[in-house]
Amino acid sequence: MTFGEAINAALRDLGLGETEISHDQYDRLFLQYANDAVLELSKDCRPVAHDEQVSVTAGEFSLSALAHPVYNLLRVRAGDRIYHTRAEGDVIYLCADYTGQVRVTYEYYYEPAVLTTDTIPLPAPYLRLVPMYISSQFGLGGDRWQQQRGRTQLQMFQELRRDIKKNQYGATESYRLKNRGW
Repeated sequence: MTFGEAINAALRDLGLGETEISHDQYDRLFLQYANDAVLELSKDCRPVAHDEQVSVTAGEFSLSALAHPVYNLLRVRAGDRIYHTRAEGDVIYLCADYTGQVRVTYEYYYEPAVLTTDTIPLPAPYLRLVPMYISSQFGLGGDRWQQQRGRTQLQMFQELRRDIKKNQYGATESYRLKNRGW
């Protein structure tokens, strides 16, 4: 699903139509709402970049050297040695004065989209939530009837998000002990 398709679904849901005039009027705002939704949902699916090579000079490297914005730094290692790190702003310090290459594993955020033709980088179960989030945010800025509808949609968004996250990590059946008849 592209951001443009999510915007079209939100325009249909809100009854604003998919005309060129409505796209001219709402595309920029709705793209911002869609980026907010992707940022919020990326906290649930937590994409991980494995073993990205980074150059270290005098025991430090910058997070801007990594390919994505960092949500959580998981591991820094060189060969068989795993380094403990300390962060100060954008700079990561290793415990030792090390110079060379390290492999960094980290959880990251998705980059915000600039064009409506960009593909939404979320896993498939989360894609249907993006138009719902756009509609809810737009409704929250309207009159009191639109605000009520926006609050209801935001509540549905949170409930569906919670259900997807719960099913993502395992169903109840996964943790049930079964009697083997011993």
